[in-house]
Amino acid sequence: MRPFPRKELSDEKRIFNYRLSRARKQIECAFGVLSSMWRILRKPIEVQVDFATDIVKATCVLHNYIQNREPDRIKEMGNFEDDTNSTFTPTPARPGRGHTGDGKAVRNILMKYFTSPTGSVHWQTNVLI
Repeated sequence: MRPFPRKELSDEKRIFNYRLSRARKQIECAFGVLSSMWRILRKPIEVQVDFATDIVKATCVLHNYIQNREPDRIKEMGNFEDDTNSTFTPTPARPGRGHTGDGKAVRNILMKYFTSPTGSVHWQTNVLI
């Protein structure tokens, strides 16, 4: 999902961009941990999307299994928070895969949710300062 363009951002859009950025950092960190353990995730996976999804799910399950059964083994594999070799590298954009109306609609729904009483968090207004 793409953030709103920086030009003429409303407070709602600025908060959405901030929350999206925070979520992306968490995802990149988690993927870095997985890719440091599972070699298949260190390069593009040349399979159908459904199968690639299954591969990623399997690595998550295996990671959790090892962590629950042998927590010391995970620690021996390295300090993932400081592992600069495990950073996620975004893949280049593919031609013909621009914004869709559905994607924009989801982005707008999330923007409204993040600024609603149900979806807002106390620290998100820090971005407005």
